[in-house]
Amino acid sequence: MAEQSVRDLTMAFEERLSLTAEEDVRLALDEGGGGKQSGEALRFCLIGTVLIRKRYNMEVMENTLAGIWRLVKGLHMRVLRSNLFAFYFFHPIDMQRVLVVGLWRFVNHVMVLKEALAGKQVSRLELFEVSFWIQIHGLPPDRMTEATGERIGGEIGRLVEVDARESDAWGLEYIRV
Repeated sequence: MAEQSVRDLTMAFEERLSLTAEEDVRLALDEGGGGKQSGEALRFCLIGTVLIRKRYNMEVMENTLAGIWRLVKGLHMRVLRSNLFAFYFFHPIDMQRVLVVGLWRFVNHVMVLKEALAGKQVSRLELFEVSFWIQIHGLPPDRMTEATGERIGGEIGRLVEVDARESDAWGLEYIRV
């Protein structure tokens, strides 16, 4: 009997909290829905996390990273939630350099950084993948080619880029993938 009462109460509660057909309105947002201000805020923004569950002093982290990244115009950092940060760059060259140069660490722990995209929820960003260079040594000079790098890199993981200067292959000690 008590079980029936709980079930009845649950159903009544769900009915009161459910939308009726008239209330269930779908709202389509246009591409520029956030206005100029929100688009500008994300223009030079990276979202990042450190691959460890530990609290950091935000001011120390911001100053340390700005020094390591050797920024031209500076940086503003904001904590979004525990171990999730927004890095706002004041110049596009600074942001691109941080993205391109590669694998970054803070207090010897890997950082994952992704560009913030307008219209994409931060909670849906996949912050579990980093790119880094792998040097491949011991190849014959005639095999230090982009094609060889693509083949080896494709076997290791997802290939992003190959650095093989084919014209200088006889002087190279390695290629990077």
